[in-house]
Amino acid sequence: AAIADDELIELDPFTVSANDSNSGYSVKDTLAGTRIRTELKDVASSLVVVNKQLMQDIGATGNTSLLQYTGNTEVGGVAGNFMGTYPTVSDSYGERANLTRPSNNTRVRGLDSADNTRDFFLTEIPWDSYNVDRVDIQRGPNSILFGVGSPAGIINSSVNQPSFATGYTFENKVDNWGSLRNSIDINQVIVSKTLAVRIAGLHDDKKFEQDPAFERTSRVFG
Repeated sequence: AAIADDELIELDPFTVSANDSNSGYSVKDTLAGTRIRTELKDVASSLVVVNKQLMQDIGATGNTSLLQYTGNTEVGGVAGNFMGTYPTVSDSYGERANLTRPSNNTRVRGLDSADNTRDFFLTEIPWDSYNVDRVDIQRGPNSILFGVGSPAGIINSSVNQPSFATGYTFENKVDNWGSLRNSIDINQVIVSKTLAVRIAGLHDDKKFEQDPAFERTSRVFG
């Protein structure tokens, strides 16, 4: 029998989602190999994809808290796993690299910092898990940036995209220093199979062992 047109689902070859053919921590497809939707088993480069489920289970919200758990990757600074500091004018070492370019204070395969990309476009914006579905970590030189990328690789965050399934998510995190992190993710279908909107919000009041050190972040993404 002929299949009705409304039963057919055509996947966008330039889009992947953390919800597509996933089971637990495993991810099936990626754009990091050829910029076309490709199964991971067909990509020859060294590639790790971290989905939302894994980020939630290890409490990863950015490079600093994620790269400690992935292979051949390091993140610099006090909360990282290598020094990641550089001499200043006075020949002393400080946290300038962490404060000015936190998303780039990384080291992959012991080589250099990886390029920080957002949907495969170079960016200085540090990614945050409140509006990110998945993170692709490609180790080593990558052809996706056409030879102009870092020899260490790229760390790409894929921001949330609207889907035609209404859903709401609220997350709350606390820690032993009194930090409080609240995030919300709203996906609303306006017109069935035609129009949907997705809005994410974050308020993060992060505290540290040292008092009164703190870091407050409020962000909205749509």
